[in-house]
Amino acid sequence: MKEQQDRVSRILCERLDLRAYTVTSLNAVREITGIHNTTPNATVPLGRTLTACALIAATLKPGSDQSVSLKFSGSGPLGEVHAQADARGSIRGYVSRPDIDLAESIGSIDFSRAIGAGFLTVVKDIGMREPYTSHIPLLAGDVARDIAYYLTASEQVPSALILGLELDDRGAVASSGGILIQTFPRTPLESITLIENNIASMKESLGRMLAAGRDIMDIVSDIFGGNPLTVADTCHLRAACRCSHDILSEILMTIPEKDITDMIDEDSGAEISCTFCRKTYHFSADELRAILERKKARLS
Repeated sequence: MKEQQDRVSRILCERLDLRAYTVTSLNAVREITGIHNTTPNATVPLGRTLTACALIAATLKPGSDQSVSLKFSGSGPLGEVHAQADARGSIRGYVSRPDIDLAESIGSIDFSRAIGAGFLTVVKDIGMREPYTSHIPLLAGDVARDIAYYLTASEQVPSALILGLELDDRGAVASSGGILIQTFPRTPLESITLIENNIASMKESLGRMLAAGRDIMDIVSDIFGGNPLTVADTCHLRAACRCSHDILSEILMTIPEKDITDMIDEDSGAEISCTFCRKTYHFSADELRAILERKKARLS
């Protein structure tokens, strides 16, 4: 059977005065965790953060250049988890310690223990002069609950966030997806109560339902009590990195002149790897000299 493409959907429920966003992210999560060769205790938080980032990006202007990034950073062995997504359905991410199962005795898939005490940083670039940045302490030690708290407390949008990710017996990703439900300013309390009760009464996790082959729209319909839903927009989700030789050249411009000179004298060039996709870019000695000249011209 042909594997389904990952998708992002924006949904309206006029009767309840609610909006919802869905993401199916199995292929993207498999690809990104595969790039970084993550072990299970890193695969799960990275996969869930990627899905959550795609859901928040779905709230941006469809088809625009707007983007969002999430970073969990803590005192635990996981270190940091990064994800970036844009309104066009591109996503990328990495975890600073992809092999924590091998380096630490974690024992189980426990994000709270793996990340430790720390912060969630959210950066939204909506085309203004400066991106909007928010920092909040990790309160729940859970990807979904901490991001839902951010949306409710920082963006003032009451939100319910459900993330699903299942691993098979070999530790490979078997399912991945998420649902974000948000209110409008005049959403009645009865609608909110209905959603809360239906989520609380779910007999299986989202990850298990997706692994069993259930369609995510059917799951949303159940949560909305069978009330009519309108799919306003759908786009493909794909793992895609924005790195390029030119972008890394600009990053080299920020390095002290002495360090660039050392690269020229000691190594006759430089190789730089993108943290997100691990692609390596080579810069010759002549290219580094040209970067030095541009750097000096900017400072003059």
